Amino acid sequence: MFCPKCGKEINDDALVCVNCGCSVKKEPEKSQEYDEPKTGIGVLLGLFLGVIGLIIGICIYPEGTVARKTFIKAWGITFGVTAAVAVILIPIIYYVAMTAITYI
Repeated sequence: MFCPKCGKEINDDALVCVNCGCSVKKEPEKSQEYDEPKTGIGVLLGLFLGVIGLIIGICIYPEGTVARKTFIKAWGITFGVTAAVAVILIPIIYYVAMTAITYI
């Protein structure tokens, strides 16, 4: 092995160059460890926040008013679409993430 600073030949096991004192310690290769995607926590948090929004909306609008009925319908549609998209996209995202990790 050769010193990266002075270029002189040194022992392969050396930590520093005996000629110039430059550190030649090799960096250990970093292992790439990945955690499983945490999409389940995100979905549960989204559902929880959606239900909290419904409760707040029901508390804000007086009972029997058109505004309350409209809010509940809009919330139902939005929540339903969000849940449907999540159910469709989560397996796709998981597959893509696991495929990408395999090729890294």
